[in-house]
Amino acid sequence: MPTNTLTVITQGLSGDGPLDTAASRCILNAVNRGDMGETLEVATPHRVLAFGKHDTSASGFDQAVSAAKRRGFQPTVRIAGGRAAVFHEHTVRFGWTLPVEDPASSMHARFEVLAQAVVDALSALGIEAAIGEVPGEYCPGRYSVHISGRKIMGVGQRLTKNAAYVGGVIVLGGAHLINDVLRPVYDHLGLPFDPVATGALSDVCHVLKEDLMEVFVEQIAGTRKIVESAVPDTVQLAAQAMRTEHDPTILAGPA
Repeated sequence: MPTNTLTVITQGLSGDGPLDTAASRCILNAVNRGDMGETLEVATPHRVLAFGKHDTSASGFDQAVSAAKRRGFQPTVRIAGGRAAVFHEHTVRFGWTLPVEDPASSMHARFEVLAQAVVDALSALGIEAAIGEVPGEYCPGRYSVHISGRKIMGVGQRLTKNAAYVGGVIVLGGAHLINDVLRPVYDHLGLPFDPVATGALSDVCHVLKEDLMEVFVEQIAGTRKIVESAVPDTVQLAAQAMRTEHDPTILAGPA
């Protein structure tokens, strides 16, 4: 596949959390097969509580799913690693999928590139951010991005034989929405969580989602040509067949 272009999908979300997750997984599978090249999904999601695979085996998983639903967040099981994270209308959801030989050996390098791309995008908007885990943060990770000690970006990764998916969320506003749903969810999952560690770009300034998405895409693309695209029909069909695998309302209980 050509390496001098980056396919960007900005209108790919259906509003169905498990279906959208399945679509990202199907893009990963298509890139792994060589049917698609490097692809960046970036869009504004609806309210979704994305559980990690480890969460589904917790004794309080059923209760956590119910708590998310009661607070208006559709539960899904994410394809990338990590623990429960939140997406809502004041965030940007991203998924960067690229063909890679021996993806395990370069996993940390991709995390570093992605986290730095977020920091550089924010810098272009006049916002100073840093990379590193914040004590007490939700879905903790060494490649989180934070502002003044509050997490505003989380990222996870999934590998196949010949491709890698790096996905996550950037929080522009609504940190209270994250805390309101994660307090009971993390309590049911038995996970530590300090709401003080949750932040948003709105803590320091107002940023338009369109501006953030534009500079973020530019950081990932670099000097390469950007090709805007819709989700291929073949991916949409495959995602519909895979949707139930990412629906916690089905997985809850026997997981």
